[in-house]
Amino acid sequence: MPLYEYFAYNKAGKLSTGLIDARSNKNAYEKLKAINLFPQKISLDSKPVSKSAITNDRLSFVLVQLSTLLKAGIPIDKAVDSVLGQTDSKDMSRVLARIKTLILEGKSFSSAMREEKSFPPLLVKMAEAGESVGNLEIILENYAVFLDKESDSAKKMVSALIYPSVVVSASILLILFILTYITPILSDIFNSFGRQLPLISAILVSFGNFLKNNFILLLVLIGLFIFIFVKYVPKKVKDDLKILFPFTGEAYKFMIYSRWARTLGMLHGGGIPLLKSLESARKVTDNETVEKDLMYVENKVEKGESLSKALNVVFPPLIINMVETGQQTGELAKMMNSVADFYEKEADRKIGVFLKLFEPAIIIALGITIGFIVISVLLPIFEINSIVK
Repeated sequence: MPLYEYFAYNKAGKLSTGLIDARSNKNAYEKLKAINLFPQKISLDSKPVSKSAITNDRLSFVLVQLSTLLKAGIPIDKAVDSVLGQTDSKDMSRVLARIKTLILEGKSFSSAMREEKSFPPLLVKMAEAGESVGNLEIILENYAVFLDKESDSAKKMVSALIYPSVVVSASILLILFILTYITPILSDIFNSFGRQLPLISAILVSFGNFLKNNFILLLVLIGLFIFIFVKYVPKKVKDDLKILFPFTGEAYKFMIYSRWARTLGMLHGGGIPLLKSLESARKVTDNETVEKDLMYVENKVEKGESLSKALNVVFPPLIINMVETGQQTGELAKMMNSVADFYEKEADRKIGVFLKLFEPAIIIALGITIGFIVISVLLPIFEINSIVK
């Protein structure tokens, strides 16, 4: 049945809005009257929901709730309906209402998600595999854990970079203010005495005047450079730069490996064949450089080689041994989660080391820069003082 969006008053005269599944506009009207709502406007729901509206936190909450209800033996349509009333997002409510309608029409949960097009393709594939082997509730719970770990990793990276970013930004603004406003005033004062500025001060004043006179042009050029880089530089080149970037490149690569290993473990543990799991896990890396290496691994596995041997080109012996143990004990999925935890900790360690080196390096660099500016400013002041005396 299609969905209808309604605006209706209750007996207390309060306006409410929502979605209701019905065969027709008239049927929607009758259903609303039956629950003591007095419709003012009913229209067929056709508004698209942006994928960005379905955030990881909201999706994780919904999946955990659905998993809990399914474990309790509640049918999927009633589980979706229950979660529908608990979410605080109108977009998520709209999506879940559409999912429930499609399920009532006879479609599976995974098929409904695929048709709705608001969910990650990886989740749809996993739900489909979970339905085929009868463990959908476990799949949904595992994917919620996966989302939580992804969010935690992103938050760690952002919080780690906040302090150095603020320090660098504030220092740059202070230096620009001194160069563009303070040094020209000092130059005018010194010129009024008919004296030439010391060389170091003259260089600083010239640089400050250049910035002041060409500030807009420089901003345009920087913006143009960013636009060309984002729009026209091939993704492969950008992906290479992310990995080769000094200090942070290795941590970034480790985070990609962590995501790949966790996804592979989740997919294979959910009943999806190894080769298909490898293919899907490779796609979530979102880095063409890493994808090329992982595609080589897939080709080796497809030709009959074991996963541990195929990974030998990409990963160190420690990881190979962990994967080999997982294959021998039949717990590959569990072992891949251990691999993901290992790389996540390594990424955190690399970022920690980088920050410990970065912060004093920035302070030293800023100290040298500001020291140069202070000396350039003080020299003319001392000369002016001697002239006045």
